[in-house]
Amino acid sequence: MTDNRAFPSPSASASEPRPRLAMIGFLKGSGGIGRVMTTLMEALLERGIEIDLLLPSPTHPDLSELRGEVACFVIDLEQLKQAEVQLLDYLHQRRPDAILSNRDRSHRLLMQRKLTGERPFTAFRIGTNIPERLKRNSPWTAAWNGWRLTTLYRQADLLIGNSSGVSAALQRMLSRGSRQRQPSPRIETILNPVDNETIARLASEPILHPWLKQKPGPIIVSVGRLVRAKHFGLLLRAFALLPPALDARLMICGQGGQQDRLQALATRLGIADRIELLGYQPNPFRYVAAADLFVCSSLFEGSSNALIEALALGTPCVSTDCPSGARDILDDGRLGPLVPIDDPVALAEAMRSVLEKPLPAEQLRAGAGRFDPHHSAARYAEVLGLSAARPEMSVPELGIGEPRAD
Repeated sequence: MTDNRAFPSPSASASEPRPRLAMIGFLKGSGGIGRVMTTLMEALLERGIEIDLLLPSPTHPDLSELRGEVACFVIDLEQLKQAEVQLLDYLHQRRPDAILSNRDRSHRLLMQRKLTGERPFTAFRIGTNIPERLKRNSPWTAAWNGWRLTTLYRQADLLIGNSSGVSAALQRMLSRGSRQRQPSPRIETILNPVDNETIARLASEPILHPWLKQKPGPIIVSVGRLVRAKHFGLLLRAFALLPPALDARLMICGQGGQQDRLQALATRLGIADRIELLGYQPNPFRYVAAADLFVCSSLFEGSSNALIEALALGTPCVSTDCPSGARDILDDGRLGPLVPIDDPVALAEAMRSVLEKPLPAEQLRAGAGRFDPHHSAARYAEVLGLSAARPEMSVPELGIGEPRAD
């Protein structure tokens, strides 16, 4: 019988059995969500919760630096019929106490009719403001996708938003279809956790960039994919309005389809010699920690991990008041100005003001304490019902998929 586990499972406790959580739809690729979920997994493991990670292939991802052991299983989300069989077999044999899903594709898999009666308590984690995301589509597409997602979300036992704005948007979505017989699921808000220890260590690594060695003027940094939602064009226009006497520099960590467009805009604005698009940076924290100001210019977010991380590093921040997350993160503006989404003048004024009179780093770091991983893990354990010990059971050999080739 072949073994579906991509990694060896954690050794069972000699004392009472631990609650078991299955996580699906996480850690595909690099970036903010990968860091968030790795941090959450480590904190859940510290609480004594077993984690089964359901992955799209046996070779993904690299968990060698994870502090703790997880059991990994293959659930191929690209092949729905095969995934149904794999998931059914997994549920029969591992019997998790709850399952946490992070992607629409994994949400849909969990709600397949064949799984009715087999699912444990099922929660969907929603990491973006869905109505704002849908606005970027045509009216017909937005209406269709809105109906489809509302129908899907109603089938979960619990929805978890990563900011109060995301949760409020979910509540509005579900209330519009309140005439349906199916009751709405409970909605909880749990903020994204930040691993302060890890990002502080990474932030201490040296940087060889001449702007950061010579500091000709204040350094402004932003981090994110070069895509429309991050609205870096607004940031460039605001930067161009800063007083020339400041002699500021702007550095953006990230790659994406808008790089050529942004470079051309910088040239038209006459700031090309004072901005640098750094491309993808595996360690953006050292740039953020060395900066005099961090700016989030997004059109919409779920909850900006980069903004949270900047706070945790004690770097002064400015953000657009985008839906959602920024208002939560900056504590209604007490930890940094919130400006209208498409107002370069207001953004430039906020940037200038913070550069002239920044908040103390200690105050900013203290404000980031709300994103402590242990607090997030405690909330997840509470809302998923994972506080009590699970019944004793054997762990049979699983018979789906292929083991990872070492």
